[in-house]
Amino acid sequence: MRNKQAKLLAHVAIKALCVVAVSMVTLALIPSAFADDELAYRRQFQALDPSDIDGHMNLAKWCREEKAWELLDKQCNYVLRLEPDHAMAKVYLELAKSNLGSKGNNDPNTPDPQNSGGTGHIKSGEPIRELTNEEIQILRRNELALDRPERVPVDFKNKVLDRFWNYLAMRENLGPKDRAGFNRLRPAARKGQYMLSKVKEWQRASIDETTFVDEFSDDIVIEDDPALFRDFKNPRVSGVILNSCATARCHGGQNAGEFILFNERIMTDKMHYANYLALNEYEKNGERLINRDTPNRSLVLIFGQPETTGPGSAHPTPVDVVFTNPQNIKYRNLLSWLASLDVTQPDYGFSLDEPANSATGTKP
Repeated sequence: MRNKQAKLLAHVAIKALCVVAVSMVTLALIPSAFADDELAYRRQFQALDPSDIDGHMNLAKWCREEKAWELLDKQCNYVLRLEPDHAMAKVYLELAKSNLGSKGNNDPNTPDPQNSGGTGHIKSGEPIRELTNEEIQILRRNELALDRPERVPVDFKNKVLDRFWNYLAMRENLGPKDRAGFNRLRPAARKGQYMLSKVKEWQRASIDETTFVDEFSDDIVIEDDPALFRDFKNPRVSGVILNSCATARCHGGQNAGEFILFNERIMTDKMHYANYLALNEYEKNGERLINRDTPNRSLVLIFGQPETTGPGSAHPTPVDVVFTNPQNIKYRNLLSWLASLDVTQPDYGFSLDEPANSATGTKP
């Protein structure tokens, strides 16, 4: 009799452990559907001939099938730049706009299937401003990788873990065992990734449901650089920028024109992040310094090549050659960093054109 009871208790215990394990696995896997869509989109986009309308429409169809509405919006605008009267591209664009709550781009004249974070039109000779700590937090939250581990300390303010879980449990009908799995997520960055990915999911779902108000992101404090910014500040990337674009006789001096970068002997975080935002925002004649969709078309790479080998574009004024060819180690390091950016430009909610106190975008 005792043996039967022991076996029964053991069976119940094992079953309970399995339930907890499943909950742990479910929570530990950071939702990466959006990141997977963007990665698959980028690979397909880059494999296509830029003028292949049929190929780009097939990619738009794929976006539609995946219900990747932001990507569909971008792809349709790309096709409409190639063929302004393309009927199916217009139909797909309306579908994307409808699912995005009429927030689609709807502008075939935008430079690439990449949403612009700002115009970058600083007045000629006017230095850019340093970013505030709050703005740096916005950039960190938006650029924290959600599909791979991040080695970055994260702090949670104002009982946001409890508030987030109460909302999640109510929305997805979760129980105490699920909460235990969430509590065991280590390190803290995994909790932050999970929470920010859920916020992004709810924001997208709110297009079809009741409006979601993000009351969590502001209290997720990322206390150091995520991988993207750590790599940007590395001499292999930022050093190339500072020693070429940001020199005193180029975009770091009095004759810098409308595009100016910081280049101080001691660079602070506020300067590094401002340089990133300046590069990210700036475009010239419909082309971007940072092209997230096709990184090797980024002007920051093209302008550094000899005119005879550059892809059909040259710096407006004479500059020294930075990359003798695409095999140059500096070129490859910078291209590798550019390729690490998400294909979809986050909406930071502020730009360098605006005063610091106008920054309102705190969403991931």
